[in-house]
Amino acid sequence: MGFSATEAAFEGFRVVRRKPLALVWWAGAYLLVMALGFALIAGPVVNLMVAMEELESSGSPSMADFEPIWAAYGAIFPVVLPLGIIFGAVMNAAIVRSVISPQSHAFGYMRLGMDEVRTGIVTLVLTILSVLVSGLIFGLVGVVFGFAAGAEMPMLILVGVVALIAGLVLMAWLAARLSLAVPITVAEKRIAIFDSWGLTKGRVWPIIGMAVIAFVMTVVVSLLGGLVFLPLTMTIGAMNDWTALEGMALPEILAAVGPALAVSILVQAVMSSLQLAVIYAPFSAAYRDIKAG
Repeated sequence: MGFSATEAAFEGFRVVRRKPLALVWWAGAYLLVMALGFALIAGPVVNLMVAMEELESSGSPSMADFEPIWAAYGAIFPVVLPLGIIFGAVMNAAIVRSVISPQSHAFGYMRLGMDEVRTGIVTLVLTILSVLVSGLIFGLVGVVFGFAAGAEMPMLILVGVVALIAGLVLMAWLAARLSLAVPITVAEKRIAIFDSWGLTKGRVWPIIGMAVIAFVMTVVVSLLGGLVFLPLTMTIGAMNDWTALEGMALPEILAAVGPALAVSILVQAVMSSLQLAVIYAPFSAAYRDIKAG
């Protein structure tokens, strides 16, 4: 079967329909990572909230008043960043397996091994590349706009707008050319950052169209999920006297809103897992169909 952008765009729904239990595993992993992350950064988060309250109460804050905030952020990011990279690698690899090798469905396709290490490396490299390219493009556009504003030349502003649009198109084109790097890495068990370039040759616009459809589907999922779970969250939320929470300490607030918070986190875990499948599975389907073709 050849590559069809519209067919591949709905692969995430087929994955969940094929193995609904995978969604349960993914939501459970999401909850576990959130709980672990909160346990590790609870202290710095409390310090951050206290520092921000003190900053708001101070009339004219100095640079020294910001030091507790920077210190709190400095304690949070070294925990959140690697945890996010590891979880992202596990989920990305699991979604690729759910499409490429659906028979290996134990533990919701999730593993901890060299596939995840390679996926994390590829994802990190692609993220750095995207940051560098976007910084270069928007930096050049900013220079054009700045020069046009300083020289009072309206025509240059128009040039800047055209350059901005061209830059966005270029970024989308580059993203499409490199979009199959993770599926190739997992399926072929090797670091393949630029191998996607050859597979996507002549297929850039179908892949971009596929990505747009998948993104729209994530929005639809979010809206439908909100409608489905809204009565439950509103019912539990109405059980709390929110006005009574004013002035309470953080542990007291968490104890008071525990049921509502638990339901909200559970709903978020399920919806986020489904959205990940909907947005990422199409690229694995594109790789599978292109290779098969």
